[in-house]
Amino acid sequence: MTEALDKSYNQETGELQQFLILDDTGQPQLLKATPENILLHDPENELPLENGLHDVLNGDRSIVLQENDPLIMVAPTNDNYCFVLRVADTTVETTPSQSEAVLEGLRDALIKDDVSQLRDVFTKIISEQVRRDVIRAIMGTFDQQHRLSQSARGWLVDDFYLVNWDASMYTQNHDPDSTDYVRDRANGGVSETNNSREFVRLQVPRERPNMMVTIDGKSIQLTDREMLFLTKIEWLLHRRENHSDLAFWKWTDKYASVDTETGLPEQ
Repeated sequence: MTEALDKSYNQETGELQQFLILDDTGQPQLLKATPENILLHDPENELPLENGLHDVLNGDRSIVLQENDPLIMVAPTNDNYCFVLRVADTTVETTPSQSEAVLEGLRDALIKDDVSQLRDVFTKIISEQVRRDVIRAIMGTFDQQHRLSQSARGWLVDDFYLVNWDASMYTQNHDPDSTDYVRDRANGGVSETNNSREFVRLQVPRERPNMMVTIDGKSIQLTDREMLFLTKIEWLLHRRENHSDLAFWKWTDKYASVDTETGLPEQ
């Protein structure tokens, strides 16, 4: 645990505003009392963990915040400022723009025994994304499923074209949730460095017929977002037929696992 050499508080609220520590080189560093800095350094010795949350925020250790009614667990990912959040039997992955809310939720859960913030993040993700278990069950119905793979952010077509969990389409290296956010740990907050746009914006009918699927003998109605997700996957699998700009596809497909001349999967 890092020892706070000095601390300053808001005179009106009494809340910690900033604190002074020595960094790894022995130099003084003044840090704002952001949720992340509190979790990393525990300046007021409030966390029920001896060394703060270094292993959770920077490593590969998960932490259970609530063991039942329901189980709530947070774990790191390979991507900066993305976390795996599990509530009961459902697991979602947060985006970098949600990291501040996750960190606030971790702080509240550990210090105040309040998991409401984490549950709010989970509910928001569920409401704005496709149901991964439903989409995963449908993957096997595609006649070219060998060209599909699942990543933490969505489905990849030919290892390059990404349809993410909120049904937006990007190339893998232009996914806005992968590199477009930067955190200033000294001052706190997350800043967006650029605005990636969808790779292709498809025009789809506003009114679409309901689609029912049967999974494990149970009939499930797909949401509009799930139908949009599947529509974009199907469009990408037949992209050269749907958009007959051969020069364009030869250029973009050089990054995909297909023959750039034919557009067919590499053998």
